[in-house]
Amino acid sequence: MSRMFKITLWVLVLLTAPAGIFTVAGSVFISPVSGLLGMVFGAVYLVLIPWLLSRTPLWPDFRSGRRMPDGSRRKGDGATWTWMLACLMWGGSASFAVVMVTALPIMGITDKLGWVFVSASLGGAYPEEIVKSLGILLILYSFRQLNRPWHGLVTGAIVGLGFEVNENILYGATGALMDPNSDFAGLISMWQLRTFVGPLLHTVFSAIAGYGIALALFRAGKSAGWRWAVGCGWVFIAFTLHFAWNLLWENTVIAYVNIVVVCLVMYPLIGYLIWTCWRQARVDASYAWAPGAITSTRELSLIDAHAVENRRT
Repeated sequence: MSRMFKITLWVLVLLTAPAGIFTVAGSVFISPVSGLLGMVFGAVYLVLIPWLLSRTPLWPDFRSGRRMPDGSRRKGDGATWTWMLACLMWGGSASFAVVMVTALPIMGITDKLGWVFVSASLGGAYPEEIVKSLGILLILYSFRQLNRPWHGLVTGAIVGLGFEVNENILYGATGALMDPNSDFAGLISMWQLRTFVGPLLHTVFSAIAGYGIALALFRAGKSAGWRWAVGCGWVFIAFTLHFAWNLLWENTVIAYVNIVVVCLVMYPLIGYLIWTCWRQARVDASYAWAPGAITSTRELSLIDAHAVENRRT
């Protein structure tokens, strides 16, 4: 089953890869300085955030269990780099492809209806959080090593990071084009705004959604109704936070208050989820996975050996 999901995942990623490439190439075309510097800033994001996450117990273990109990090597089911690439490509390419197709028509409809107040919310939060969440679900099904709620949180964070970097590069080029003085000043101003006013927005939104999706998938002993409610509920929370963030208030003071309120909900929430998952991951000595359906006692011993290894560490 995971093989089918993995094939579907990579087919979609490859089909939508031009969208991510088009965004980066377009930023270079608009302003070579902003495009190149944007890629440098984006590379810092792509190196720093995954490295920090990999230092935590939330990071999925793709290295353990590579050998059979007798010492012989066995073929695993994916690797850290393929999982990360799938996450980043889904966020930076597949999600962008869908948003590029749907966002402008949605905003056009809201403008014609006079719903200017929610046009950015419907054009942004509506397609973005849904398509990112679908990608998280597909990735969680594609890699057998992902079988804990915190794996969904980290997967969502990496998917959101891919989207965020691509969007920041695009906005940086737009800022460079709009600045009357210089492209460099406009680029720096836009990256400062998106870095310090609501830092890592998409990373946080998708991490929240990913946690809920993984909780629904991997919590044992729950009914199908509970799983649907939990999964959809956490995705709705991420969507609501994004929707509220994008509201276009005419009053500047209210707009700032709106940002503060969303931040006071969003960042304590992700902090609580990280703290909760951190504690659970630290005491989890039963983590194990199998490369496929278990058909022999020899394969069953893989799980036992892996569990013993975790207890020792």
